[in-house]
Amino acid sequence: MFDSPVPYSVLRQVGLVMTQLASIASVLEKGELVCPFAVVTQGANRQSIEFEARTQDEAVSEGWASLDKYRDHVDLWALAREGLANGPNGKEDVLVVAAWTHGMPEPVVFQQGFLPKDKGGFALIGPVVVDDQPEAELDRIAEGFMEGVHEHPKGHLWKTWHLETR
Repeated sequence: MFDSPVPYSVLRQVGLVMTQLASIASVLEKGELVCPFAVVTQGANRQSIEFEARTQDEAVSEGWASLDKYRDHVDLWALAREGLANGPNGKEDVLVVAAWTHGMPEPVVFQQGFLPKDKGGFALIGPVVVDDQPEAELDRIAEGFMEGVHEHPKGHLWKTWHLETR
């Protein structure tokens, strides 16, 4: 657990990157997965780096390894990927963004449940979940996250992508 509040810049980055991840997932065809990617930011410069590999697990491992590669050269780092999480009905599809900046010992991880297009049409399911954050921080986390969502060119679709709003 990160003892200090997650920096606001990280929350905005996560919202922006999660929206990009959802945007990609929304147009995938049956059997396709999002290629894991990192978004690194240095000052006003932002770059996306894809991790292609023989397997999704290898690509995700390369993505995590990129934190060590870029840690000393960037202000913000975020890794975006698809994953599975344990839910009440077994394994459930999730979009995952892990983010880090200087002063954080470990990345903070956000998950958004989703329905892949090939399982009935793309939709986001439920709220974004962030690991190990105090209840008192959740409003600030949501505010920063949503600010990042609205920075994305497709941020206006965030609410319409949610299953509950259909």
